[in-house]
Amino acid sequence: MKNREEIKVKKLHVVILIVLLTPIAVYAWNDCPYGMINDPFPGQCPRYMDTNQNGICDHSESPSSGSLNNVSTTGQANNNSATAKNSTSSSSDIQKAISVPPENYNLIPLTLTTLIIYLVTYLMYLENRLTRKFYFKMWKYVLMTSFIATGVTGLLLTILINYGIQSSWNLTIDFWHAEFTIVIAVSTSLHFHLYWKQVKNIFKI
Repeated sequence: MKNREEIKVKKLHVVILIVLLTPIAVYAWNDCPYGMINDPFPGQCPRYMDTNQNGICDHSESPSSGSLNNVSTTGQANNNSATAKNSTSSSSDIQKAISVPPENYNLIPLTLTTLIIYLVTYLMYLENRLTRKFYFKMWKYVLMTSFIATGVTGLLLTILINYGIQSSWNLTIDFWHAEFTIVIAVSTSLHFHLYWKQVKNIFKI
């Protein structure tokens, strides 16, 4: 009877955490997967898109600035079309001279998303919808996969930096290396919860 009450309390706490964290995680995610703001032409990733033709990637614009730019560019479309060809070469030269802007990694949204997924699976485990073996093995695979991905991307970055190779993939590889590192850190912390009894035994005198 006591165990059932404890499980009910745990379920309630997990549900409350999921409800509280979900809107925060949704709000934290930016439309730009690389977290860039006002990324200029030609863009730092293959997903560059400029529907309002203002020279800035739509994914990196805020909704307010995007709508304002859309209105202004509509009125100036005819004037800009005459000078577009002349400015293309100069803008490309300027883009080469500008250093790559610092990235904003998805630390908070990725951390919250991983935590929410863990809480959902933990709730399913408490409700006996997931077996203990599957539940533990799933998060072992998450940790192992992120560890391998971090190692591979780190090795590629080392090769690119060591030999001075500059390509469009540098930023992408660096971004995903950081993202998988975040997953490793979060999933490692979650393993303390998975193996809490074993952890307590380690520090027993």
